[in-house]
Amino acid sequence: MEARVSQRGWAGTTASARQPSEGRLTVVPPTLSLECRTDVLFLLASSAGTTLEGFLRAKAFVKRFVQASLSEDSRALVGVAWYSRELVLAVPVGEYQDVPHLVRSLDAVPFSGGATLTGSALRQAAERGFGSASRTGQDRPRRVVVLLTESRSQDEVAGPAQHARTRGLFLLGVGTEAVRAELEEVTGSPEHVMVYADPQDLFNQIPELQGKLCSRPRPGCQAQSLDLVFMLDASASVGPENFAQMQSFVRSCTLQFDVNPDVTQIGLVVYGSQVQTAFGLDTHITRPAVLRAMSQAPYLGGVGSAGTALLHIYDKVMTVQRGARPGVPKAVVVLTGGRGAEDAAVPAQKLRNNGVSVLVVGVGPVLREALRRLAGPQDSLIHVAAYADLRFHQDALIGWLCGGECCL
Repeated sequence: MEARVSQRGWAGTTASARQPSEGRLTVVPPTLSLECRTDVLFLLASSAGTTLEGFLRAKAFVKRFVQASLSEDSRALVGVAWYSRELVLAVPVGEYQDVPHLVRSLDAVPFSGGATLTGSALRQAAERGFGSASRTGQDRPRRVVVLLTESRSQDEVAGPAQHARTRGLFLLGVGTEAVRAELEEVTGSPEHVMVYADPQDLFNQIPELQGKLCSRPRPGCQAQSLDLVFMLDASASVGPENFAQMQSFVRSCTLQFDVNPDVTQIGLVVYGSQVQTAFGLDTHITRPAVLRAMSQAPYLGGVGSAGTALLHIYDKVMTVQRGARPGVPKAVVVLTGGRGAEDAAVPAQKLRNNGVSVLVVGVGPVLREALRRLAGPQDSLIHVAAYADLRFHQDALIGWLCGGECCL
């Protein structure tokens, strides 16, 4: 059933929200409108770990969101599901008469108090969460699951979340600091997670959520010319297993680029006991060739110097003689465990003075002060807790490279 939001019902909701009661402060929802065409399923944890208070807080958030965001002209359809052990569709996407009807349906959603099986709920949401609203072909709008939880899952979430994403669902997470890491694992990116400290802070997330619902992921630098060099710490302080994680990460990032001599050129430098150009900017002119060469980059061991590696890039990689193109934006992305970065600030600034942007990705318990100096005055630094978490920061890296923060 298609959603029908009556002008009378919506206007009545707005008026009641805006009229202050005598002697008390009334919170006025922000004036928003979901103009993008999207199907949104709110997925509420109704488990003992979330607690009754947390569950009621999540329901209040969804109610305020729909009251503030849906209008007669909205192109968005909304649904609500709750879960503990099993997923229950309280309001299938789009199956409500108007906003007041949707709010009444939300009021009736019960608190379960059972186990927190978020992985199972995500899998079920992917299979049946969008019901009759799931149109096909070009007529199908973007489908988004917004997970609200304050409790860590008691089952595995990575597999079900990946399953949902491969079925074309865009996942967003809203929760407390205690579940931030799990929400990043579910959504695949810190950029898709909203964390709140208290109830009012939760309601302050409404404009941000609306923006995320209507924004589209960047397609990478598919049409933007760029000379890009990845610089990997291959020293003993990183170790071969973590170096392999770095290789996997840069391979994944490379998939976002159109690699050819007219658009994006990619080079790779590794450093440890020595500094080595794995391949230069003009060595491989197709993406498959770059991906193969990244897999073959050597782990070096020994003691690394990020400063020496950056000077190597300045003198022997990011030069016209080695394939760098005049007038094309240029960037170096440094991935390091932090040791050996103490001497890198001056060489990094030398690159910047020559028009090359430098982004630092620091992993683990790194030497923060040394990396901040390396990141420079623009503070171009991404901190990652562990090598296994690198994949969660791909969007941030691509956003920096392609979204105007670098290469101006």
